[in-house]
Amino acid sequence: MFIGIVGSIGVGKTRLTEALAQRLGYRAYFEPVKENPYLDDFYHDMKRWACVMQFFMLTHRFRQHLEIQALRKKDISVVQDQVIYGDVLYATLTHELGFMDDRDFLNYSSHFETLRPLLMLPDVVIHLETTVENALQRIQRRGRSSEQAIDAHYLTSLNRLFTKWTASVEDKTQVLRLDWNTFQPVEDVVKQIERKLEIQLPLPVET
Repeated sequence: MFIGIVGSIGVGKTRLTEALAQRLGYRAYFEPVKENPYLDDFYHDMKRWACVMQFFMLTHRFRQHLEIQALRKKDISVVQDQVIYGDVLYATLTHELGFMDDRDFLNYSSHFETLRPLLMLPDVVIHLETTVENALQRIQRRGRSSEQAIDAHYLTSLNRLFTKWTASVEDKTQVLRLDWNTFQPVEDVVKQIERKLEIQLPLPVET
């Protein structure tokens, strides 16, 4: 089983990834926040750092994705905090907002299209949805200095792109949309995944 969790900044992807991985006994893969040498620079000067930042993320996430696919072939289940397709949406937004010029975005898109045939979609995509106001409050509470300049327009645009993308893959994989304005118990999420896939997930034996 490969569960991919997607959604805007601050929605609560990491929290759910940790909870699902612990409850189901799955491997967890997370976004490279501490490992990302460009993150602070990007939020300080998006136009200067957008292209190199997105290529770093694409490379890191592609490596993660290949590892996950190798694990799936061994019947080892995984839950991932943001998928590679989500990184493409971030790059799309930086281009839309003028932080990445046409030449750089064409170069980035060409790289991704070269990789796309090697990628499989998750067995289920969980799209966490919350209001922009809620996301901004959560961003402020977790206190990453690099994120404090994120504004409502940026998050609104991200929400639009994630909604459009999840709709585009509904005929290719299972998409589960969750109202994440209030965090749901992990047991409830597991039940919703089971209903969506019409299966019963094997749970690890609690000791």
